[in-house]
This record gives sequence, C-alpha cells and structure tokens, in this order.
Amino acid sequence: MRTTEIRKEIHEYIDQADERFLKLVYAMSKKYENSLIVGYTSKGEPITKIELQERVKAASKRVNSGDFISHEELEKEVENW
Repeated sequence: MRTTEIRKEIHEYIDQADERFLKLVYAMSKKYENSLIVGYTSKGEPITKIELQERVKAASKRVNSGDFISHEELEKEVENW
C-alpha cells in the first residue's frame, strides 16, 4: 500500500472514530513526535526533541543563575591553550 493510500485510509478512520480511538492515535503521535531525532551532539550522538528541550531549559537555568563565562573570559582562556 502506498503512503498516499495509507494516509487516505487513516483520515477515513479518524473521521469516523470514537473518542477512545482518537485519544489512542493522539498519544501515539505525540510519543512518535517526541522520539524524533532533531539534531546531533558534537560527538555525533543523536538528540531527540525532548532531550533538546531539556538541554535548553538546563542551559537557561545556568545562564539565569550566572553560571557562565563572558566572551572576554573565553578569549583569555583560549589564549592559554
């Protein structure tokens, strides 16, 4: 079965579905969406959408708490490499 045929058939199921089926399809689609690889680390390891969101939140917390170095401090540190 081709993708277009599958899509059409799924649309027909959804149009006629009861609440239980819709909730099941919705939960599966969210689980699938959150498991998609959206990027890679500098080491080439895959990062999912959820992992990326968690990294962004953690980074924001560090910045807001002052846990970072300035551009100037980084330049000085690089000079000593």
